[in-house]
Amino acid sequence: MKILDHRGFSMLEALASVFIISLALTTAITIIATVRNQVISSDRQIAAVEVGSRIRNQIYLDYDYETLSLWLSDHNIIVDIENCGDVNNPISCSLFEYELNNQIYDYNVSIIFQSPTEQSIQFKVIHFTVEVVYHNSRKIQLEGMIYG
Repeated sequence: MKILDHRGFSMLEALASVFIISLALTTAITIIATVRNQVISSDRQIAAVEVGSRIRNQIYLDYDYETLSLWLSDHNIIVDIENCGDVNNPISCSLFEYELNNQIYDYNVSIIFQSPTEQSIQFKVIHFTVEVVYHNSRKIQLEGMIYG
């Protein structure tokens, strides 16, 4: 009679251990990729906030209430890199030429000037929003006002 030696692994045990190890590795890789994407997104969001803040501050410095209110009349106007050079548009295209962290933010930026309301006309205020798209269509919006 032959006695079986049970010191090795069976095929079923080997397959089960390979499956468990591959499941653990797949989970770890997925977590690492997700964390990496979140870090990249956060870095780009910080850069987008900085670019949006620079643009908003430049608008405060370069434009006055009278010029913009005549230009707006009673309309919402969106200004971006494609229409900043229009004839009647007082907004300079240089606002859309920011580069930060080796990324150019020209086509990612738009400035939305809201149409005047009775209150904004009464208090001589122009409301605008700087919108920056930064990662996979995520965007930030910074509000601004110009006082007359």
